Amino acid sequence: MKDPIKVVTEYQRNLFNHLDEFFIRATGKSATEFSTTVTFDDVIKSSNHEITSRGEAAFSWLDRELRGFYAQEASNAFSTAKQIGGMKLVLGGSSRFLHSHLTSVSTSVLYSDTVLVPDPVMPWLEKERSEEKFRHILLLKSVHALLHLKPLVDSELRYPAILVFPSWEKTLEDKDEYTQKAIWQLVADILSYYLGENLESLEDVKDYINRNPENFLAVVDTNHLFVAPGGAIEERLVDALDRYETEMETWRSQEWLNSYKKLPTQGRVFNGVVERLAPLYHLLENADEFEGYPLLCIDQQAHYYKMISATNSAKLEKLGILESRTRALVDALSSRRLRWLGGLSIETITRLREDNENVDFRRRLYEAVGRLRESVLGNVDKVAAEVCHELESAITDHEKAQRYTQKKYNRIHGQTAILAIGGAVGALIPALAPFLGVAVPFALAVKYGRDKVAELIEKRKLTQSLVGVLSTVRPQNN
Repeated sequence: MKDPIKVVTEYQRNLFNHLDEFFIRATGKSATEFSTTVTFDDVIKSSNHEITSRGEAAFSWLDRELRGFYAQEASNAFSTAKQIGGMKLVLGGSSRFLHSHLTSVSTSVLYSDTVLVPDPVMPWLEKERSEEKFRHILLLKSVHALLHLKPLVDSELRYPAILVFPSWEKTLEDKDEYTQKAIWQLVADILSYYLGENLESLEDVKDYINRNPENFLAVVDTNHLFVAPGGAIEERLVDALDRYETEMETWRSQEWLNSYKKLPTQGRVFNGVVERLAPLYHLLENADEFEGYPLLCIDQQAHYYKMISATNSAKLEKLGILESRTRALVDALSSRRLRWLGGLSIETITRLREDNENVDFRRRLYEAVGRLRESVLGNVDKVAAEVCHELESAITDHEKAQRYTQKKYNRIHGQTAILAIGGAVGALIPALAPFLGVAVPFALAVKYGRDKVAELIEKRKLTQSLVGVLSTVRPQNN
């Protein structure tokens, strides 16, 4: 039987090699040479003519190669990935992988063992996605962001820091009756809870909404059940709906828009709520499959996850693995206050993971969160404050160790200098000169050289530790 880590590592490297070749075929450059994830949109616009001329052949190649690759390898990779142990986080809430997801994963691998990422390319091959106006650009954007993690994938780690797994979400939504019923049940659970009605099925939900549109819209507005992409969670429903429709005018096909505009207001709002909740269902399913902790990197998605928590949904209750201290830590490290942790380069993160720094870092943060009362663990701001305090304490200890090291070697070099002066004076005394010769200066030079090398090694070890690296990127006013 093959080692599961070797199996998933080989699968993932093959996947990333396919994606890397595709991106170069499509743009003429590697992902990191092309742009950062922040500047991708601007660069893609300025490179539009060149990419258009190369794109058709590149996308045809990707479709052919990945379909064959998934058919042969994906099922085994998924089942094998479930055998990986350790502290695992499962990314979810969206089928895309963009800048915010990359930042969240970069932060999370500093303290988790493995971050599992649902393959953001597979959904574009599973079905036509006729509702998307810019299908190829969105696919290319996800590939670009994902490829920034390639150094982690290529590194020789004891266990994978990230694992991009096949999830078949679109296929399940379209063809699997169990998945379809479970998603609608989740929607019904949420709306039953907030509407105060016993709605057991999709038919019950639609019937209630059509009979009580004003009450439905009022409840949605009061509880912020409809949050538009990029909008504030507390935004009024009328403004959120306007923002949503403006966004859809940009990104959705005319065919989709025509169907959408035929819906009454309550139908449009219901459609938006379902669009938000369906990816959360897949996240909970994946977290259950991999026995991991749900990881949400966008505030709006976290808002809907809290809704599910409030309903005491049977789906969430299955995740008995969500131990409160770990949940609190994951939520806190995903908060705005600690997003600076995502400022490290992937190359630096890879080196830290090769040194297994995440284990000690996680232990220290767990101890910090463990000092809080159980009743406080649900307050993200308070947990984040405790984590910030612990990080500041760790950085202070690091800076103290740096000062101690500098003083220690200043003293050693000073003693060597005194010996050198003594040797030089002795050499001036004629009676001692025959016995000293050049031996003392040479020996002192060797000693100084050895001490200097030891000093540099000790300083380098401090500087390149995880806390040492964090001390260089933390906000000064944090």
